[in-house]
Amino acid sequence: MAPRLAFIGMGLMGQGITKNLVEKGEFEKPLILYNRTRSRAEEQSARIGHSIVSSSLSEVVSKADIIWSCIQNEEAVTEMFKSLSSFDIRGKLFVESSTIPAETADSLSKQILDAGAEFVSMPVFGEPSLAYAGNLVCVPAGPRESVARIKPYLVGVVAKAIIDLSGESPGKAALLKMIGNVLIVSTMETVAEVSVLAAKTGIGNSHIQELISNYYKVGPPIYAKKMHAGDYYKHEPMVETSKAIDLSSKVLELAASVGVPLKGYEVGIEHMVAARDYAGPKADILSIYGAVRMESNLKFQNSDEK
Repeated sequence: MAPRLAFIGMGLMGQGITKNLVEKGEFEKPLILYNRTRSRAEEQSARIGHSIVSSSLSEVVSKADIIWSCIQNEEAVTEMFKSLSSFDIRGKLFVESSTIPAETADSLSKQILDAGAEFVSMPVFGEPSLAYAGNLVCVPAGPRESVARIKPYLVGVVAKAIIDLSGESPGKAALLKMIGNVLIVSTMETVAEVSVLAAKTGIGNSHIQELISNYYKVGPPIYAKKMHAGDYYKHEPMVETSKAIDLSSKVLELAASVGVPLKGYEVGIEHMVAARDYAGPKADILSIYGAVRMESNLKFQNSDEK
């Protein structure tokens, strides 16, 4: 009999992932959805169909065989797993896709394994539009048998590819995600800077967007499109600057511990801090663009540009 899946976390990433699980996954029973704010899970269930909303974590554990989570910050993740561990979770598989430090991933794994369950750390690369398109890159790590249980729901369902760390400690996947964050923030910083340079030299957004889109396939074109469209102040943030800054501090600690300077990354962090100070802690991480604009004597919002 096919395993019963539950998904915890109805943020933008969770919405994209669950949409594709329902559309492309093969489920005998409806997907179980859970979110601390129940209304978000109910709204998502209404959108995607073939799903039910669970009222509590204990109900999630009792009904599901595989419990996949993706929530916004380390504190919420640790609190959630503390609650989950208080139930009878023997034989369950927990798949954790939140962005957390390597030590936290390994600690959660031990906690879950000691309770008789299985644990896979599986951070994902890709922002919400890629989650909706089923084009994430998933990085599963943990016991091979455990990773094998989640693989049928990855490539061709929610992901275009996996970086397979089967047999590695869960912390290895979390570590790769943190290192990847350097690439992400540095890329956003570069796109923000070239976009402002294009604006101030009269080139304009449309031409720089065309250049970026023709030169790169993913990453920079997506960031450029969202920045130029003003998504960083018009829509729900894909990642809040306050949470991105918290993660960045951990990345810098990691880099310092091995003697690696990350100067370009540090500039991106400075602009995230400036964006947070201007627009508030819930400002989108892409507000890096607004910060670079202000530094260049332009308005934070690009509403007057085409």
